Amino acid sequence: MGIEDNKIVEDINPRHYQKSIETFDAITSQLSQEEVIGLLRGQILKYIMRCGSKHGNTFDAMITDAGKAEWYLNRFIQYLNDRKNYHNG
Repeated sequence: MGIEDNKIVEDINPRHYQKSIETFDAITSQLSQEEVIGLLRGQILKYIMRCGSKHGNTFDAMITDAGKAEWYLNRFIQYLNDRKNYHNG
Protein backbone atom coordinates (compact mmCIF):
# COMPACT_ATOMS: atom_id res chain seq x y z
CA MET A 1 0.00 0.00 0.00
CA GLY A 2 1.48 3.35 -1.02
CA ILE A 3 0.54 6.94 -1.51
CA GLU A 4 -1.20 5.94 -4.74
CA ASP A 5 -3.89 4.10 -2.78
CA ASN A 6 -7.10 6.16 -3.18
CA LYS A 7 -8.01 5.96 0.52
CA ILE A 8 -4.56 7.19 1.52
CA VAL A 9 -4.64 9.99 -1.06
CA GLU A 10 -8.07 11.08 0.22
CA ASP A 11 -6.71 11.12 3.80
CA ILE A 12 -3.67 13.16 2.77
CA ASN A 13 -5.29 15.70 0.44
CA PRO A 14 -9.07 15.47 0.90
CA ARG A 15 -11.43 16.76 -1.77
CA HIS A 16 -12.63 19.60 0.47
CA TYR A 17 -9.15 21.17 0.06
CA GLN A 18 -9.51 21.11 -3.72
CA LYS A 19 -11.94 23.86 -4.68
CA SER A 20 -11.48 25.96 -7.83
CA ILE A 21 -7.97 26.60 -6.47
CA GLU A 22 -6.35 24.20 -4.05
CA THR A 23 -6.22 25.64 -0.53
CA PHE A 24 -2.46 25.15 -0.34
CA ASP A 25 -1.97 27.13 -3.57
CA ALA A 26 -4.24 29.93 -2.36
CA ILE A 27 -2.28 30.24 0.89
CA THR A 28 1.17 30.10 -0.67
CA SER A 29 0.23 32.63 -3.34
CA GLN A 30 0.02 35.22 -0.53
CA LEU A 31 3.42 34.40 1.01
CA SER A 32 6.98 35.45 0.29
CA GLN A 33 9.50 32.89 -0.91
CA GLU A 34 10.97 32.65 2.60
CA GLU A 35 7.54 32.18 4.14
CA VAL A 36 6.63 29.41 1.68
CA ILE A 37 9.89 27.59 2.44
CA GLY A 38 9.26 27.95 6.17
CA LEU A 39 5.69 26.72 5.83
CA LEU A 40 6.74 23.67 3.84
CA ARG A 41 9.60 22.78 6.17
CA GLY A 42 7.33 23.20 9.18
CA GLN A 43 4.61 20.98 7.72
CA ILE A 44 7.11 18.25 6.84
CA LEU A 45 8.54 18.31 10.35
CA LYS A 46 5.09 18.39 11.97
CA TYR A 47 3.91 15.23 10.25
CA ILE A 48 7.17 13.35 10.76
CA MET A 49 7.40 14.30 14.43
CA ARG A 50 3.81 13.34 15.25
CA CYS A 51 3.88 10.22 13.09
CA GLY A 52 1.60 7.66 14.70
CA SER A 53 0.87 9.60 17.86
CA LYS A 54 -2.18 11.69 16.95
CA HIS A 55 -4.58 8.89 15.96
CA GLY A 56 -2.92 6.07 17.83
CA ASN A 57 0.16 4.08 17.12
CA THR A 58 -1.31 2.10 14.25
CA PHE A 59 0.27 1.46 10.90
CA ASP A 60 -2.64 3.20 9.18
CA ALA A 61 -2.12 6.35 11.28
CA MET A 62 1.62 6.30 10.65
CA ILE A 63 1.10 5.76 6.92
CA THR A 64 -1.29 8.72 6.81
CA ASP A 65 1.13 11.01 8.64
CA ALA A 66 4.09 9.83 6.54
CA GLY A 67 2.00 10.37 3.41
CA LYS A 68 1.18 13.91 4.50
CA ALA A 69 4.87 14.57 5.10
CA GLU A 70 5.59 13.14 1.65
CA TRP A 71 2.90 15.38 0.10
CA TYR A 72 4.56 18.47 1.58
CA LEU A 73 8.06 17.22 0.75
CA ASN A 74 7.06 16.75 -2.90
CA ARG A 75 5.70 20.31 -2.98
CA PHE A 76 8.88 21.56 -1.31
CA ILE A 77 11.05 19.88 -3.95
CA GLN A 78 8.82 21.20 -6.75
CA TYR A 79 8.87 24.70 -5.27
CA LEU A 80 12.66 24.70 -5.04
CA ASN A 81 13.01 23.36 -8.59
CA ASP A 82 10.58 25.99 -9.89
CA ARG A 83 12.54 28.79 -8.18
CA LYS A 84 15.86 27.39 -9.47
CA ASN A 85 14.55 27.12 -13.03
CA TYR A 86 13.05 30.62 -12.84
CA HIS A 87 16.34 32.12 -11.68
CA ASN A 88 18.43 30.08 -14.14
CA GLY A 89 16.08 30.61 -17.08
